[in-house]
Amino acid sequence: MKQFTPEQLLSRLEWRRELRNIMGRISHDYSVKQEAEVYWRYWSRREDVSLLLNRGGYRGADAVKGYYAALGEEIALSSKLIQAKFPQTLGGKTPEEVYGVGMITYLPFESQVIEIADDEKTAKGIWNIRGSYCKLTAGGPVAYWLFGWAAVDFILEDGAWKVWHMQMLFNVDHQCGVGFTEEEKVFEPVPGFEEIESFRLPEPNVKDRGFTPFYPDRPKSTSPQCPVPYGAFAETFSYAV
Repeated sequence: MKQFTPEQLLSRLEWRRELRNIMGRISHDYSVKQEAEVYWRYWSRREDVSLLLNRGGYRGADAVKGYYAALGEEIALSSKLIQAKFPQTLGGKTPEEVYGVGMITYLPFESQVIEIADDEKTAKGIWNIRGSYCKLTAGGPVAYWLFGWAAVDFILEDGAWKVWHMQMLFNVDHQCGVGFTEEEKVFEPVPGFEEIESFRLPEPNVKDRGFTPFYPDRPKSTSPQCPVPYGAFAETFSYAV
């Protein structure tokens, strides 16, 4: 293992703090419904960025940008429909004032394992996620549990750490109030909310990757690999898709 001077060790300690803070800020942005800003605030401007979700992968800057922009569009549509449903409470407010109303996403990133490359050009980290989210459906707002992982390759870009590749994979993505081995409840449509059913996030451009949440008799599934000490990025595995 490479030996570092006390000054280098201090810099690497500060970088670990920065990496933890990036993930903490992403968690905060989800909780205050600012998902649409995540790419612009934290991601590298390289063309070879990628994001892997349960439903598949988004490879390339345009695909990743498009995914986060679509999250913002979904929030805006949901907010508009909720505002129309409750005119006495929300009717006099602007779209900016009602943006995100009735929704919440709680994604705490915890139990991190972080490794910074010996050449100090890249870093890797994995976090456990135990959270929940509430989204608008045709049957009204419905809450779900989320248990899984965020696994990230970071790259040092213009003196600042940026997300390069990210995997957000959920072992559990299931309706609250329903056992994980039970079928989710289907609620009767609520007049005024039907339009949300027509909204679709962009299709992943890497469809042969992803992760299947728990269901009875699911085949064995493998979680993302924990980072290990490494010298340069070419010497380790990648979270890219």
